[in-house]
Amino acid sequence: MKLRIFLSLLLASISVEVMADNYDISVTRKGSNLYKVDGKNIFIHTRYCYEYVYYEESFLRMNGYSGEIIFTDSGGKCDVIAVYGPSEQEAGNYSVTINREDDDWYEVWGQGIYIKTIACLSLALGEDAVLALSAGGHGTLYLEGDECMVEGVYLSMSL
Repeated sequence: MKLRIFLSLLLASISVEVMADNYDISVTRKGSNLYKVDGKNIFIHTRYCYEYVYYEESFLRMNGYSGEIIFTDSGGKCDVIAVYGPSEQEAGNYSVTINREDDDWYEVWGQGIYIKTIACLSLALGEDAVLALSAGGHGTLYLEGDECMVEGVYLSMSL
């Protein structure tokens, strides 16, 4: 009986390891805990990551929506909260409630949608805003007393 339990646990641990996907990528830091995959419209959101990299060869290991990134040159390693790809949001004006996640990275509350801005200083926490998008996902985020350029709108990806 103990052998059967041990073998079941062993097989379960092997199958979890097999589900992990690994990617060789190059990344550039775009903000606090935010890295862009070079040459792609994909962002990696990390937790407590202080690696200042520019076109750094890296190794991304994902298991579903989370994982870790290892920076080849520095040897640094950080937890990955999520990886985001473009949302293909249609052009138009949208009333949204946003929360600041990190520098230039805002979550549309309750939607699973994220907005990448450029040099936006708002510390929004449950703040109402208007997201004005043009074709291609660029536009402006209008907050009370502030306007922020929008680089893109993103959704979490499962890798």
